[in-house]
Amino acid sequence: KWKRKIEEDIMTFSSIFNDLVILFSFLLIGFVIREIIKPLQKLYIPASIIGGVLALIMGSQVLNIIEIPKSFSSMPGVMIVFVLTCSVLGVEINKSKINAYINHLCIMVSIYGMQMCIGTGLGYFLRKIWNDLPFGWGTAATFSFWGGHGTAASAGAVWAEDYGIVGNTDIGLIMSTIGVLACMIFGTILINWGVRKGYAVSVSNDFKTNPSAFGGILPLEKRAPIGQSRVPSSGIDNLAFQLAIVLFCILIGNKAMSLVKTLIPFLKVLPSLMNGILASMFVWSILKRTKYKEYVDRKTINSLSGVALEITIVSAMATIDLKMVSQLFLPILIVSFVIILLTAIFSIVLCKKWHKLNWFEKCCGSYGAATGSVPTGLALIRCVDPEGKTDAADTLAIGNSLWAPVYGSMPAIIPMLAVTMGINIPIAIGVVFMVVPIIIGTILLKLSKK
Repeated sequence: KWKRKIEEDIMTFSSIFNDLVILFSFLLIGFVIREIIKPLQKLYIPASIIGGVLALIMGSQVLNIIEIPKSFSSMPGVMIVFVLTCSVLGVEINKSKINAYINHLCIMVSIYGMQMCIGTGLGYFLRKIWNDLPFGWGTAATFSFWGGHGTAASAGAVWAEDYGIVGNTDIGLIMSTIGVLACMIFGTILINWGVRKGYAVSVSNDFKTNPSAFGGILPLEKRAPIGQSRVPSSGIDNLAFQLAIVLFCILIGNKAMSLVKTLIPFLKVLPSLMNGILASMFVWSILKRTKYKEYVDRKTINSLSGVALEITIVSAMATIDLKMVSQLFLPILIVSFVIILLTAIFSIVLCKKWHKLNWFEKCCGSYGAATGSVPTGLALIRCVDPEGKTDAADTLAIGNSLWAPVYGSMPAIIPMLAVTMGINIPIAIGVVFMVVPIIIGTILLKLSKK
C-alpha cells in the first residue's frame, strides 16, 4: 500500500508538471507570435493572452488539434490565491495607499450595486417578454460579470438545489463567457484609448522612438534584476526562500480560515481566495515591526507573482466555454451589453475622479474585475503596466479582499431574499450598494482636499 501510494503521488505530480509544460509552451509561442506580428505589440496585448487564445483555438472547442488538460480550468482559481497573497508582502502602506484602497473599495462596491439593481431590474422587465426566462435570472448580471464562471455556477446551484429554479446556471455561464470576451475585446480598446490620450503612466505610445518598450530584447541600460538576495545561497536558494514565505502564508491562511469556518459555519460562504492575503497581511504586519522584515524581498515576490499571473491568464483564456448557446441568447445579450457599457462608464468616471495617482491603470483593473474576475482585471493591468510600476494591482487586490466577505456571500443570500421576499429586494440592495459608496467617496474626496 505504501509503495502504491508513492506511485500515485508521482503520477499526480507528473501529470501537473506535464500540464505546466503545455501551458508554458503556449506562453512561449504567444511570445514568439507577439514578436513577429508587431501590431499585437502596439495593441499592448501580452503573450499570455495570445498563448491562451491560441490554446483555445487549437483545443477541442474549435480545431480539436490538441487536448487541453483538465487542470487548466482549475488553475486560475488556485493561482489567483498566490497572486493575491503576494500583493501585500513587503508593501509599505502609507496614508495615500490607504486612501487609494478605500476609494477603490467604494468604486468596486458601487459598480457591484449597479450591476445588481440594473441587471435584476432589466431581467425582471425582459421576463415579461420572454416567458421562458427563469425567475431571478437578472441577478446573473452580477454573479457572472463580477465573479466569473465559478460564482455564476455557485449562484445557479443555489437557485436550483435550494429553490428548484433551473436555468440560471446555464444563463450565468453564458453571461460569464460574454463578460470575459468583453473584458478582453473592449478592455483592449479601452487600453489603447487611454494610452493614446496619455493617461497611462508606465507604457508609451511612441513605437518608433521607443520600440524596446513594446517587444524585442531590452538594451543593456534597461535591464533590471528581478530581485535581490536576502540570505546566503549556501543555506537556501533565494528564489526558493521567497517562494517558501508566500506558500507558508497560504498554509497559515487555509488552516486558520478552516478553523474559523468550523467554529462559525455561516462563514463557509466566504471565498477561499482571501485566505492567503489575510494571512500575508497578518505575517507582514508583524515582520515589518522587527529586523526580520529585511528577509522579504518585494522585487522577487513581484517576479513570483508575475509568473503566477501568466499561468492564471493563459489557463483562463484557454478554457473559455464557447459551446454555451441558448435560444434565450437575445435577452442575455441585451442585459450583457447594458451592464458592460455601464461598467466601463462607472470605472472611467469614478477612477478618474477619485484616484489621484495611476487612475487609468486602476480603471482598467476595475473594468476587468467587474466584467470577468480578479484575474481578468489583473490581466488588463498587466497590459497597461507590464512591469508593475504602479500600485494598480495592489489596489485591486486589497480592495477586492476587503469586499470579498460581502460579495462572496451574495450568491447564497440574494436567491433566498428574492424567493422569500420578492425580486424587489435584490434591486433595492443593489441601489444601496450603488449609491452609498458614491456618497462616501464624494465626502472623502472633499475631506482630502481640505
